[in-house]
Amino acid sequence: ALWLKFGSNILPNPPEDLHSAAAWIASSSRVFCSKQVILLEFFFQSIIYIIWRERNSRIFTSVSSSSSVLHLALDRLLRDRLLSFPAPSPAGPLLLQLYFAFYRPP
Repeated sequence: ALWLKFGSNILPNPPEDLHSAAAWIASSSRVFCSKQVILLEFFFQSIIYIIWRERNSRIFTSVSSSSSVLHLALDRLLRDRLLSFPAPSPAGPLLLQLYFAFYRPP
């Protein structure tokens, strides 16, 4: 659900499973803007990390989070990560600006 929510904001019809999503992102690099593909890659990597962290939390502390909490954690992780990148050339948009153009935070 997290992948579909974030991925569909950038490119239409993202695949539902993560294995297909990785191939879809790789094939998208030939068709779409490089910044869009970079953003998709960050979404994908961050979603994998959030899922892994939630899995470990459930296994080792028996604490689980709701999907809305995971969504907020993913949004915060993406914002923090994208904010840390230096500005490209003055003419190009920042990745964080591109993120906000495609996604409206909760």
